[in-house]
Amino acid sequence: MNLSELFQALFSPFFSGLLVATGVGLIIGLEREFDTHEEPGHIGGIRTFILVSLSGYTSGFLASNTDAGIWVAALGGFMVLTAIAYFLQAQKGKSGLTTPLALVLTFMLGLSIANGYVREPLAVVVVITTVLSLKTQLHGFIRQVTREEWMDFVKFIVLALLVLPMLPDHSFGPNQMMNLRDLGWIAVLVLSISFTGYLLLKFTNPHVGVLSTAIIGGLFSSTLIAWVFSSQSRERPDLGGALGAGIVLASSIMFVRVWVWTFLFAHAVAVRMTAPLLLMLVLSLLPTWLVVRNRRPAGDTPQVTPGNPLDIKNAILFVLLYIGVTYFMYFSREWLGTAMTYLSGAVSGIADIDAITITTSKWASTTPDVTDQAAAIILLAVLSNSVFKLAVSLLNGDAVLRRPVLIGFGPVLIAGAAFVVYWLAG
Repeated sequence: MNLSELFQALFSPFFSGLLVATGVGLIIGLEREFDTHEEPGHIGGIRTFILVSLSGYTSGFLASNTDAGIWVAALGGFMVLTAIAYFLQAQKGKSGLTTPLALVLTFMLGLSIANGYVREPLAVVVVITTVLSLKTQLHGFIRQVTREEWMDFVKFIVLALLVLPMLPDHSFGPNQMMNLRDLGWIAVLVLSISFTGYLLLKFTNPHVGVLSTAIIGGLFSSTLIAWVFSSQSRERPDLGGALGAGIVLASSIMFVRVWVWTFLFAHAVAVRMTAPLLLMLVLSLLPTWLVVRNRRPAGDTPQVTPGNPLDIKNAILFVLLYIGVTYFMYFSREWLGTAMTYLSGAVSGIADIDAITITTSKWASTTPDVTDQAAAIILLAVLSNSVFKLAVSLLNGDAVLRRPVLIGFGPVLIAGAAFVVYWLAG
């Protein structure tokens, strides 16, 4: 047997699946061994879980090559064996179902791997080990959750998993721009950000919770963060500085995203925009730096209610705002025409900075001598988007929000406008 044949034999589908099944049992077994190693006579450890996973894999492999009833009989027999082990443990006063259920899941994962599934079982392993390892944290979390918060969580699950899928996937309006299910996704996203921010405010230092939520939400939509945080500032004026800094911090992610898009589609435009985007990024971090510098110790932070965990009214208002801005952009493009490229870019950037950045970068990559023009169009879109978020923050938020957002957006807008004027003048 030559080296090529040996390599193919070692990495045949059977042996590849065998390695994955062993890894699955090892990962779950390590977590169970670590969690229960001080308990005498515990049901399963590393060796047990590896063997269970391999048993499931072997049963599935035999069933796929002989009789499909083998895996049914194997799974049923293993569940009976697990039930007996649980009964014997219960006789000793150990009635926890966590390890027996983990054993059954591990066996089923082995079966899945034998049927050609690899990524799916690995994803399930990540969820299983995360849930198992967070035992103390989850129990502590439940003890601190009020009945009202639990009911709001149930409402969120109902909206996200039951109501949203039932919305018709139907487009309507001019140019079929609106879609009911898309609008539902936007509402759920607003509620997700609000709920995440609420939990971070309650279970962490409030300032850390606000800034963490800003970073997470900024990856999806900094405009959404501006709306949610400005609304929260009316409930938590004591956190006005942190909420304002969070709005600007979420917006700062936009500068990085714009540079990445231009680099991917028009390298020359990315080089041209490096200086203004880097300067605007640094300036936008100023409010965050002030909040971190002036943050009080955790013991001195007032323990105030974080507000409404599930503000459905606020989500509906944001959806209405989204509809209004989308139609405004559409009719503006219709009235302005393609000749007024700069003004069209500024209007398009109000709510969708990615689209105008990509389309302009592609245009610049195929058209000679338009690098400065393309950079100016994109930067105008960035500025209009920043102005829109500043307006949302000022109009929708509490008065305490004005200082941090002006400190953040003011220098950014001045710097960006200066570069646009310089490029257009040149």
